[in-house]
Amino acid sequence: MNFAIEVPGAASPLSRVELCRTLQSAGSSQDHQQRQAAGQQLSTWQGHTDYYPTLQTVFLDNTLPREIRLLAIIQLKNGIDNYWRAHTIRNAIQPAEKHLIRSNLFRGSIEEHDSQLASLNAVVAARIVRVDFPGEWPDALDNLIAQIRALRDDDQRLAGALFIMLRIVKELSTARLLKSQKALQAATPELVQVLGEIYDAKTRLWLAFMTSHQGDERNAVAAMGNSLTVFRALRHLLIVGYESPHGEEVVRQIWAFSQSQFGQLLNMVNDKYPAIGKHLIKFTKLHIDMASSHPASFAALPGSSELVRAYWDLLAKFSVVFDQSEGIRQGGLSSDNKARADGPLLERLALKGLLLMRSCVKMTHRPVQTIKYRSKEDSHKQQEAIAVIKSQLFSDEFVNQMARTLISHLIVFRKADIEAWEEELEEWEMREASSGNAYEWEVRPCAEKLFLDLLTYYKHLLLQPLLAYFATAQDPQASITAKEAVYTAMGLAAPLVESSFDFDTLLKSVIVNDAVQTTPMCQILRRRIAILLSQWVPVKISNETRPLVYQIFKHFLNSHDPHNDIVVRITAARQFKAVVDELGFDEAIFMPQAPDVLKELVSLVQTVEPDETKLAIMETLRSLISRMGVNITQFSGLVIDALPNIWISAESDIMMKQSVLAALQSLVVAMRTDSQRYHHLLLPLIAEATEEGSTASLYLIDEALDLWLHLLEHSQPPLSSGLLNLAGVGIKQLAEQNNHAEVCVTIVGSYIALAPQTLLEDQYRQPLLKSLLASLDTKSREQLNVVTRYTEMILRLSHQLGGDHGFQLLMRDVVDIGFLKHLLEGIHHAYEAHQTSGPRRKQSRLDPSSLASYFTILSRIAVLDPSTFVAMIGALGSIDSVWDWLSTEWFSCFDSIAEPDRLKLNLLGITRLLELPQPMAGLVLGKLQDYLSMWTSVICQIWDDDSPGNDGMYSTEKPPSTEWDTHKDIVERELHATDPVRTVISYAFVKERLQGLAQVVGEQTFQEWLANVDKEVLAGFQDLENRSSAPHPA
Repeated sequence: MNFAIEVPGAASPLSRVELCRTLQSAGSSQDHQQRQAAGQQLSTWQGHTDYYPTLQTVFLDNTLPREIRLLAIIQLKNGIDNYWRAHTIRNAIQPAEKHLIRSNLFRGSIEEHDSQLASLNAVVAARIVRVDFPGEWPDALDNLIAQIRALRDDDQRLAGALFIMLRIVKELSTARLLKSQKALQAATPELVQVLGEIYDAKTRLWLAFMTSHQGDERNAVAAMGNSLTVFRALRHLLIVGYESPHGEEVVRQIWAFSQSQFGQLLNMVNDKYPAIGKHLIKFTKLHIDMASSHPASFAALPGSSELVRAYWDLLAKFSVVFDQSEGIRQGGLSSDNKARADGPLLERLALKGLLLMRSCVKMTHRPVQTIKYRSKEDSHKQQEAIAVIKSQLFSDEFVNQMARTLISHLIVFRKADIEAWEEELEEWEMREASSGNAYEWEVRPCAEKLFLDLLTYYKHLLLQPLLAYFATAQDPQASITAKEAVYTAMGLAAPLVESSFDFDTLLKSVIVNDAVQTTPMCQILRRRIAILLSQWVPVKISNETRPLVYQIFKHFLNSHDPHNDIVVRITAARQFKAVVDELGFDEAIFMPQAPDVLKELVSLVQTVEPDETKLAIMETLRSLISRMGVNITQFSGLVIDALPNIWISAESDIMMKQSVLAALQSLVVAMRTDSQRYHHLLLPLIAEATEEGSTASLYLIDEALDLWLHLLEHSQPPLSSGLLNLAGVGIKQLAEQNNHAEVCVTIVGSYIALAPQTLLEDQYRQPLLKSLLASLDTKSREQLNVVTRYTEMILRLSHQLGGDHGFQLLMRDVVDIGFLKHLLEGIHHAYEAHQTSGPRRKQSRLDPSSLASYFTILSRIAVLDPSTFVAMIGALGSIDSVWDWLSTEWFSCFDSIAEPDRLKLNLLGITRLLELPQPMAGLVLGKLQDYLSMWTSVICQIWDDDSPGNDGMYSTEKPPSTEWDTHKDIVERELHATDPVRTVISYAFVKERLQGLAQVVGEQTFQEWLANVDKEVLAGFQDLENRSSAPHPA
């Protein structure tokens, strides 16, 4: 039957025949347009009432081609995942459709002979049961159990039913909803009983065949597959289905036969029947899961101590042949989408034994804490059971035996490791570098973890034997692999034995000689020594031996030494980062090695192929640059010549480009102003990474902005033309107020400090003001403070560099772009809100921090030129009306300003308005009481706590400079020192302006207004005269 005709797109009505045609076109057509049209048609049909039931009908029709059925069940699974839970969204599956789909679910696996199709249908069934059981489908498990009972003699169809059960159990065991967990626990007793009966019957059948050749091989193999599926489901049920598994008789029975059958099946293992080995692996998973998930139950279950001993006996026997074992490798995905472990069965069982031993150590020394209620009696029983395990298992003799076996046999470098090294040099090194997380699927990393566990909890037993073992490293006759094992144990134990072992002496007398060995396989020892040093240096190393460590790493990185293969050099490059990052790293001692090490690192990063390895070496290079500080300057050419080329060769490798930018940033910080000579190489990278709309900017913008900021901070005027040309990009980025606004405002602020003349030019002035204005609406208080500070800076610098004309030019732009209008509208809105009260009061769109920042900017303008300030606000409306609400809100705002600098600046700004002639003089007289009250409050707040009466903000001393000051720091410090906030004495300034006001309006008029001031307010202000120690103005 051939349905391969062109689909006419979204216009086709849904029918079974049309659906089959479309599925075939979507799955097998060679024409891209036809496949695309078919995909669009399937998407359109998702909203059709009968779409998903029809998909199921197509899947269940085993007369159709397999490709059509496969795509049908995949489409159905995707629909279940996306639309089964939903009830209101578009394309949601309706209740009638759900009922129809549920009615045909089980037969989709039971009647299916294709294992992949049966498996996919089982996944669909499990996903539905997870959502609908027990609510919408309360009899789901009852129906399935009935089918399993009825099919127990039909292995073919039983296999499909059991696989559905397995998938359902796995789905429900991972459910987070309490109803699903309780539903599974409620169903567990019956499920375990039924599955236990089937397991017993099926294992009897195939064991009879294996032991006495009873029955048919085909039936035995089928029974073997079904018993395996049953036990997989049982394992999950025993772990998840019971609160306290050891209290259930059926659990104790299954636990017992899992132990007895383990020994029986171990003697039957052969390549012809791989399912036997799979049974053993499932047994081990049950034992490990019980020990880790229910440690108290594990300890209380019958024979657990003997079980652990049996595992150790298996481990001890395997350890003798471990060096000849092929090793475990991660293969493709298994049926449940987990990485499949391939390798000798004995080694895989030994690994499970190690994992079980680790769980036992953990349960006896680090018991899991639970928030579940336990009665005192239950808790006591559990503690007793674990104590029994501890006393029966971890005797002194047994602990010593385990440690000897681990370090003598299981952490050795074996033949399979050497072969893998030689087959795939860089790939093998990369796998080994990440093997710290491989303890769950590799014997050696797991043995290392168990060794550390034992040493941590039994140091008093193992220390002396371990030190004696370390001493064997001094034996000149010891083999390469023997020494490698000693150095491995020595590195692992470093944090635990550092106070008892003289590593420095061993380094000077033995390790340094081993590092230069040239015997066959010496590269194995060199690799291990690099790792050993990276483990010991952060723990304990003397200044006397640091030069030796640096020399050894230089030696290992030497590409001209034929014994340093790529694995040795990459390992040295990786591990050197730990040495560099160590707190005591001494760049002066390292200097003689610096040129060779830097050269080799730069060369190596351009030589290796795996991206992860490149990134690791780049991280080492970045750390080294940072730790060398200014000393890197003399070697900067080595680095800077290579990094832009690495950037170019990285092409679309985003992570590599991020690493290059990070290394360049470290170089700029280390070189400080000397980095300016490389601007011509760095600025194009920044421009590329910040180009609007580019793919690079999407991923590299953070690193590029950080590099840009550090370039600015370590530059001194005059800035290069390339750096100045980027100013417009920074201003535009800030104006957009995207996720990078915080760093962009600092970049723009750096341009203001370092190149104010440029930013005050016509082409930049208005865009700069617009970007600062946009930033004032930020919700970040920290960013708001930074924006306000840089706004003040550009105002001051415009006056400082251009005088009154330059300042007024900037003020004209402030008015033209709506900057001033925006400030005043915000303040007026706050004023109106503050005039309301009660439940219907208005909310100001400005929070107190924003309002304070607005007045701070206005105060800075008024301090610089009060006439210009009044002229500007007068241009926006009647000065009388504006002053009324503006002054009211301004005086009110003083109560919400916490920073002394801002308090004084606002005081100076609003006080300078007293200098102006009429009509402003009359307006300020109308607020005389507010002025007097504010002056009294603020002056008292900014007086020196240690010397009352002295202005605490006044200073004639400049802040001290430091050797780390950048030119930006110098500019900001100079502005700080010359700020009127620092150079003006508050009380004297106020008295002088009051006297000037009296002269402008006349003494009589002034006294008349003064008479209207509240006596307490006036008395408070007059008291300042008595308390002030400041000199009065002449």
